[in-house]
Amino acid sequence: MLNDDKAARQQAARRTAALRQAIKGTTMPTLIRPLTAALLAALPFAAAADTGQTAENTDGFLNTPFFQDGKLSITHRNFYFNRDFRDGGANPFGTNWGKPLAERNGERNEWAHGIIVDAQSGVTSGKIGFGAEVKGLAGIRLDSSGARTGTGLIPYTNGADGKPERLWGSIGGAVKAKIGETVIKAGNSLTPANPILHTADVRLLPVTATGIALESKDFDKLNLQAGTFTHVRAQESTNHDDRFSTDQNGNAQVKRISYVGGRYTWQPHTWAQVYAGELKDHFNQYHAQANHRWQFDGGSYFNVNAAGYYNRDSGAEKAGPVNTKLAALTATYGNDTHALTLGIQRVFGDDPLDYAATRTIGSLARYPNAGWVTQFSEANEKSWQVRYDLDFKKLGAPGLALMGRYIKGYGMDNSKGNDYYRKLRGNYTYQAGDKHWERNIEAKYTVQSGKAKGLNLRVRQTSMRTSGTYRYGNIDEVRVIAEYPWSL
Repeated sequence: MLNDDKAARQQAARRTAALRQAIKGTTMPTLIRPLTAALLAALPFAAAADTGQTAENTDGFLNTPFFQDGKLSITHRNFYFNRDFRDGGANPFGTNWGKPLAERNGERNEWAHGIIVDAQSGVTSGKIGFGAEVKGLAGIRLDSSGARTGTGLIPYTNGADGKPERLWGSIGGAVKAKIGETVIKAGNSLTPANPILHTADVRLLPVTATGIALESKDFDKLNLQAGTFTHVRAQESTNHDDRFSTDQNGNAQVKRISYVGGRYTWQPHTWAQVYAGELKDHFNQYHAQANHRWQFDGGSYFNVNAAGYYNRDSGAEKAGPVNTKLAALTATYGNDTHALTLGIQRVFGDDPLDYAATRTIGSLARYPNAGWVTQFSEANEKSWQVRYDLDFKKLGAPGLALMGRYIKGYGMDNSKGNDYYRKLRGNYTYQAGDKHWERNIEAKYTVQSGKAKGLNLRVRQTSMRTSGTYRYGNIDEVRVIAEYPWSL
């Protein structure tokens, strides 16, 4: 027993020393080092190694699941974003705010580096285990200006003096309780991920939400989730007290989002899920989805996925009377190297199929035909997509993959929609023949071995073309992302 306790103390000391050495050896600016050091001091293994506790107290603490099951990760993310507004379009944000269209800058172009520190304890022993989590986020502006801001990477203000921040950061946390295989969390660093509310992690720093979330795996093959959230910290914000908005209205003040649902998995690729949620005083949202895969000899497969959403007004009806449905079907044929996907999607209703968002960026919409810019969910819209994926693992280049897809939307008609949604975009009305398309291309590579193992590099290119009355203009976009995760 004494040998086991000594080994635990030595392991704690090694982990603490390794983390300190990693921090010391980096080129972190002065904003980042105190943040990381503060997180280190809060960790169970650091406290046990640094305090003057008696050996007996330290030994007992180090051998609890609270310490032994703890995790720490530090992710560095470098992000370049360029959006070129074509055919007379322009950037309305930053110092462009309030200027005539002809005087605005024709692009958004920013480069930044982010650091994500995630510290999680295990849970204490006993019938009910308790634990804690701490999440620290920091960003460094590498290149931007007041005329080119608004990409969602860097905090900024609008107006003549509008400038993107040089350094920014935030810290949040949560407490958790575990009973069996059910975990309840409460705090302001939560990242719910379900069809009703899926906080986005598509820019420099992830979105975090304030509320309570429950996830249960107590039943075989069944995953249950429930939650209620009141505030959000947007992707380019340090404020944990923002309200949720919706995709169609970035100024909406949704005071609470709640959801309940679950997924039953018969086999890894055969499952069904049902969720129900409420965006308080705006609308209720219901979701159902099912997936099945047939596996064939030689490693090939055929996968079919069907999904549906239904929005219905509720409470004070701040989004007006809403009665909109969305249905989609996708089919994929592929193997370990190639995959070809075809998909169709249709909105039934005179208003768009709206969903939860944070400022100018929606949560991760689960609509099957959603692209990187738009979700093809306008009033009465029909859309189709074709997608091709190529994995180079069996072609001699493991870690390298390519993806390309084309999505076409048409048949939009909101002429009979409610005034709330039509007036959001300057009282626009879709005309006969209105359409738009989006093309996404991605090349990504993950280093497989050596000192840089785990380093992920991605290049994404998007082009979108629209008819004159669509709510987005024509754009060409490039994103270059390098991400390196480090864990202890």
